[in-house]
Amino acid sequence: FMMYFSLESLYSVEKEVDSVFGAVFGVNWSEVNKATVTKFDKGTLTNLVLSAVSVLGRSKGILRSAAVCVEGLKQDQIENQKTLLKLQDDLLKSKTDQVEAVQKTVKTEIRSFSDVVKLGCEGKAASTQVIKAAVKSAVSDDDRKRSLMVFGLGEGPDEALQSKVDDMLRVS
Repeated sequence: FMMYFSLESLYSVEKEVDSVFGAVFGVNWSEVNKATVTKFDKGTLTNLVLSAVSVLGRSKGILRSAAVCVEGLKQDQIENQKTLLKLQDDLLKSKTDQVEAVQKTVKTEIRSFSDVVKLGCEGKAASTQVIKAAVKSAVSDDDRKRSLMVFGLGEGPDEALQSKVDDMLRVS
């Protein structure tokens, strides 16, 4: 008969072996030798042999079932490794495709600063009016930075504004 392998069935057979040999020999069954066997009568030895045959029969079924389980696990592991290798290859191909796409974009889309300036300035020579307007804007910004406003100071015709402002600036 064929048993299904489980740790429970394995432990059950192990306990049965320990029980049979321990009860008959009174010692650990792995310590049985010729001297311990020859002291028993034929009936005791017959019962011992029958018990051993029963345990061996059960053990054979458990071992076959375990071998089938191990073989199945090996096949599963092989299939899992094949799947893993395929997924790794797919990932590598995807990453390679991404890198190639980025390299293509960089080659076709990215231009140097000087290229962009050349394209942006073609046919647009600066006229004198444009230059004057730019200089005027810069100068007026600069003049505003130098301006000073004083609140509460009268601006009558008799006022000596320059000396009052100079006195204020000297104090601070």
